Amino acid sequence: MRILYGAFAQGQGHFSKAAVLIPLLEARGHQVRLISSGGKEPPSGYSFRWHRHFPALSYVISKGKTDYKKTVAKWAKEVPTVFKHLWKLRRLVKEYEPDLIISDFEPLTASPFLEPSCEVIAISRQVALFDRAIPLPDGMNWDRKLARTVIRLFTAGADRLFGYHYEPLSFRSVPPIIRTELQELTPTLDGPYFVYNHYHTEDSGKAEHLIQWAKKQNQEVIAYGFPEIKRGKNGLVDFRPAHREKFFTDMSQAKGVITTAGLTTPLEAFLLNKPVVSVPIPNQWEQLVNAFHLDNAGIAKWSEEWDYDQLLERPAPEAEHHLTNWLNTTADEVLDKILHDQGTDQSKTQSERPASAA
Repeated sequence: MRILYGAFAQGQGHFSKAAVLIPLLEARGHQVRLISSGGKEPPSGYSFRWHRHFPALSYVISKGKTDYKKTVAKWAKEVPTVFKHLWKLRRLVKEYEPDLIISDFEPLTASPFLEPSCEVIAISRQVALFDRAIPLPDGMNWDRKLARTVIRLFTAGADRLFGYHYEPLSFRSVPPIIRTELQELTPTLDGPYFVYNHYHTEDSGKAEHLIQWAKKQNQEVIAYGFPEIKRGKNGLVDFRPAHREKFFTDMSQAKGVITTAGLTTPLEAFLLNKPVVSVPIPNQWEQLVNAFHLDNAGIAKWSEEWDYDQLLERPAPEAEHHLTNWLNTTADEVLDKILHDQGTDQSKTQSERPASAA
């Protein structure tokens, strides 16, 4: 098949999944072209055979969180540019004649204005956040409504929808895509504690707080993120520069992991048999939901603050966790589901589709 794959370019998450799924699709004999949007430049460190980027509709991040008000204002100004990109993509689709479009929260490839002659599948973590079968935490109602409105916008032209989720709670649920390097590692608990905090934060999230904690508890720490501090050793904390492979290796050897509540980092740490604590970015609704789901699933302890003492208190995961088989589902098996599962979704009435949820 000729497949057009869309990936939202803000951050690393959507590209990291594309870096796993696209080679698997190509290994099956499919021809894949990648379209990305959302930011001036896509993340570095990724290479694809065919890739075209459209800079538009990126989020505005202010003080470590999405500023929805500024984001909406920015998008309103970008409407003419977006339609120019859509026109160019329509011509590309007409020339390429894809047999399938897969969109990972990428608004151009999942736009109803594209009007492709093939099926469009939306697969992303965000889809799970408006699935009625998946519970949500209380609070932040305004942010929830805004975030879910954006999700509807970014998936409006999809024929089928799948959401990455930690538990099989819905026929739309698929396990998060885990990097293939995970299976190549032999985890130990011999290394320093591992901290990943990639946003500017206040109070408990400051680098100084971590340095003081490490000194008080006499614990060595490897830390990634903390953009406000110089790289290198500071007391018992080694602040390291971003490095995809080294990040993964360091985490595999850690005694315990405390991280922001992204989709995959807490899960990968859990699958490496680490005690895990997740701290959602303040006032960031999607991270709040991730922390809520991770805690409910018994994967990571939800902490409101960077309470490093919880690393000393939290035990390693049980050998036989009730979600082990689900979470260890291979990316090939996820592809089988989205490519071949015609599912219940196509037989649903419009009123039953997740996009109509409140």
